[in-house]
Amino acid sequence: MELDLVKLSNENRFEYDQDFSINLNIYKNKEIHDLKDLYLKGEIYLNSVSMLEVHLEITGVMIITDSVTNDFVDYPFVSKIDEEYDLNDENFLETYQKSQNILDIMKILWENIVLEVPMRFTLTEDAHLSGEGWSLGENKNEDNNIDPRFAKLSELLDKGKE
Repeated sequence: MELDLVKLSNENRFEYDQDFSINLNIYKNKEIHDLKDLYLKGEIYLNSVSMLEVHLEITGVMIITDSVTNDFVDYPFVSKIDEEYDLNDENFLETYQKSQNILDIMKILWENIVLEVPMRFTLTEDAHLSGEGWSLGENKNEDNNIDPRFAKLSELLDKGKE
């Protein structure tokens, strides 16, 4: 998605109210497997001191990995962007400028979508987390069973405490 700075300076404001998509082959993130139902609403304009004001809201669904089951799950998200960018800042232009008067705002959108990726997400609330000889969670029946190989050592330690 491109933003023409010449048109922006003439029209003073661009309003967005549209669906959009992101090519995940270009923008890679190992946590996001896919994006769907992306929608952009808001405006971008130049203020009186030639700062680019960005006020956008992105909604959509990202496909991420469930932290417990490792299945792919839908994670709905909303990202609000309220930023000011200095068009005279060389670092900003190096990152977002596509050509002389064209900015690639897709990079701004992508950066904000990535910020919405949760560190941990699961749909299963009461997952049975156990297997043969192991369990994760509360120890409901804490048996003080001592490994027979360490029984003699335990006896020696108990005698040492007395």
